[in-house]
Amino acid sequence: MRKRILGLPENIFFLGLTSLFNDFSSEMIYSVFPAFFTSVLKAGAGSLGLVDGIAEAASNFFKIYSGSLSDRFQKRKPLVVAGYMLSVATRPFYILISTVGGALGLRFVDRVGKGLRDSSRDAIISLSTPREELGRSFGYHRAMDTTGAIVGPLVAYLLLSRFPLQFNTVFVTAFFVGILALLTLFFISDVVVSTASKRVNLVVSFKELSPQFKLFLLSIFTLSAGSLPVAVLLLKTESIGLVIADIPLFYMVYNISYAGFSYSAGKMSDRIGARTTIGIGYLFLVLSYAVLVFAQSLSVLLVGFLLLGLFPALTDGVQRSLASQLTSEGLRGGGLGWLNAAAGFGALIAGIAGGYLWQTYNPAAALAAASLVVCIGLILFAASTRLQS
Repeated sequence: MRKRILGLPENIFFLGLTSLFNDFSSEMIYSVFPAFFTSVLKAGAGSLGLVDGIAEAASNFFKIYSGSLSDRFQKRKPLVVAGYMLSVATRPFYILISTVGGALGLRFVDRVGKGLRDSSRDAIISLSTPREELGRSFGYHRAMDTTGAIVGPLVAYLLLSRFPLQFNTVFVTAFFVGILALLTLFFISDVVVSTASKRVNLVVSFKELSPQFKLFLLSIFTLSAGSLPVAVLLLKTESIGLVIADIPLFYMVYNISYAGFSYSAGKMSDRIGARTTIGIGYLFLVLSYAVLVFAQSLSVLLVGFLLLGLFPALTDGVQRSLASQLTSEGLRGGGLGWLNAAAGFGALIAGIAGGYLWQTYNPAAALAAASLVVCIGLILFAASTRLQS
């Protein structure tokens, strides 16, 4: 029996720590993006959504390839290490940029790093965990990930409150926290299975997936196309006259809700089923949109971001758990890669279209359109659920 730490497989425990420190670092930067774009780069929701969307597309192209590559060579840890190193290396360079193009370049490289590591990391998690504990393991990982995403914005808020508009202080601090994430990777071990895929070709990898899984991917793409970037949603704070330093606090509230329910959501999926849990999560997303549309006070805005945080808690790790259950071990990395790709390319549409509607028309138009897309996605997801039953 493999070693356990605090009741968790050793790989799961340390990958949780890696994500804790990495998200502490990365979310410090992401939480100040809306303020950085409006005050330093002099840009709005359209540019912010464009940068976020293009970066996510780059990330998810590499997720497909890296997942399939890890299945072929059974060497997942090198991709995980390379991905985290690439992302952490970008963080101090934010102090040098003054244009949207510069921000796009760094965000692009950062997301390429994420693309290299995520599918292989998720495959290590799933292959290090007994099947009956998949929901709990992915839920723990997401909880640790998001705990870092709570602390990061809080530290960013404290730094900007003490040193107004001194974004460079945030960027340098984030880099040193990222180094801690890299150190935890020394304790991770690769997991080899006997039925490794012999191909890396992306078209072949996709063809080997079942028709039911492909419909599931289509539903996830559509649902993700209706999931507006949090960075764009944070611009809603402008409508109630908050100062720039306060923006990271709302991102922290979102992540408190996310982290506080992630582990429970994982266990809930083991109890009532991943499909039901995911459906409930997207219903919370639509509800949060409705609240944000009418938010004109601090208290209502807080409620909106608390509800918004329940959405990824109920869907993010659970979607990976469901995908792991629907794919064979030999295609696990590739299947998770295509899942990440479906979600990421949907996020590309959400970022570009949502940011455009937000800036050109108004937030209500963007939120209404996103809600409609989510409803269409839920219909597709229900159809895929019936086929998989």
